[in-house]
Amino acid sequence: MKFFIENKQIDGIIKEIKGKIYLSMNGDVAESMAQHGLVYKKNFGVNIPRIREISRDYEPNHDLSARLWAMKIRETMILATLLQPTEKFTKSDAESWMKSVSQTELAEQVSMNLFSKLPFAAELSLDLIKSHEMWHQIVGFMTSARISNLFSQEQIEQIIERAVELSDTEELHLYKSISLALSRFCRLGKEIVDKVLGKTDDFADSEMISKKYIYSEIKNEVDFMNF
Repeated sequence: MKFFIENKQIDGIIKEIKGKIYLSMNGDVAESMAQHGLVYKKNFGVNIPRIREISRDYEPNHDLSARLWAMKIRETMILATLLQPTEKFTKSDAESWMKSVSQTELAEQVSMNLFSKLPFAAELSLDLIKSHEMWHQIVGFMTSARISNLFSQEQIEQIIERAVELSDTEELHLYKSISLALSRFCRLGKEIVDKVLGKTDDFADSEMISKKYIYSEIKNEVDFMNF
């Protein structure tokens, strides 16, 4: 458990935020999410648009964000991704936060709202993709999909190689994140399309559902882009 120095101002803000969450709670949504595998320590079922509305009532604050994340409540963790100043978030912070990511919704939110906006986003996503932890890999691929234009040619090739290496999997969220990243890279031009297709051309005939799915998503993207 992480301990924080007492800060009455931040404590007051957190109390106010919790009140807004309680007023917006939806037990039926929370129960439905749990039934679909989105399990949190505590979940009030507040919808994402409402969480974003709440975030707009407050200025980004590193200490506030850290405390909200540490509460392990779905809504406060998503708020933390929205209220964390990117210039004060470190690689060490990212490593610490990743220990609490084990749901696709939270993976998407942390990738979209924070990780993809960090000044070291490209390096972080590569580190996550190279990790042996599945949720690290998922967040890494999700983040790389959002910042595909920030990578060097060498980095793109590394990500493609790692994607192919991890494609033989039964983990739905992993192979969906892989397909997302590879499809987004295909938007960068024909040279990248040729590299991706060259590495995945045998996926279409694979017996693995994951590889068939990945190839199908890439092919749909390439056909749409008319390469």
